[in-house]
Amino acid sequence: MPTSLNLAELAWLAAPLAALISGVVLVARGARVIGRGRLVSGGRGMASGFIAVAAAFIAALVALNMQSYSRLTWEAPVAEVRVRAADPAQKLYDVTVARLDGSDTETSCLIQGDEWILGGRVQKWKPWANTLGMNATYELDQLANKYVDAREANGKPITACDVSRPPHPMLARLPADFRGWLSEVSLAEDRRFGSANYMPLADGAVYRVVITQSGFNAEAANAAAKAVVR
Repeated sequence: MPTSLNLAELAWLAAPLAALISGVVLVARGARVIGRGRLVSGGRGMASGFIAVAAAFIAALVALNMQSYSRLTWEAPVAEVRVRAADPAQKLYDVTVARLDGSDTETSCLIQGDEWILGGRVQKWKPWANTLGMNATYELDQLANKYVDAREANGKPITACDVSRPPHPMLARLPADFRGWLSEVSLAEDRRFGSANYMPLADGAVYRVVITQSGFNAEAANAAAKAVVR
């Protein structure tokens, strides 16, 4: 969803608008003065107006560039992942996923392996929509297990739990095909893709998962997690 503009972004948007208004006023005033027969002073006023309009155009380009950089470096919290050892000898861990995106829900499940992996689907917007403030959107899918050694994983059961949430009631009433068509016809959606991040399973470890314009990212959030990541 679009994020609110901060004061710095508002200033960058207000500056070119103010310069544009000033330029238009100066051009109109200069044209009126020329109409009264004062060619020199009127021409000087119109020249100043055109300079102000050009400055507004340059400032708008700079503001757009600043906004693009802000959108490209944007990230927002998705979930906190907490790990507790259940049976370390069997590599069994209780993992809790607490969502940080406003739903205030927690899901706990028993995971077996060396690492947890949290994944979902990400919707990325086209550059022009992203510049206007439409950040990447996502749907979490499931929390699952992962082994460091693929040979060890062969023959082992997959342990996973569902961390998705039901769609908004209004969206739930719309057919999936219609929602996809709406995204395509609006020319705002760039692509959809699966994204996932994994981190080590360790007793007492806490991790923070964020969404960026490129997908999910995870980082250690406490000393236990940082120690095992190192």
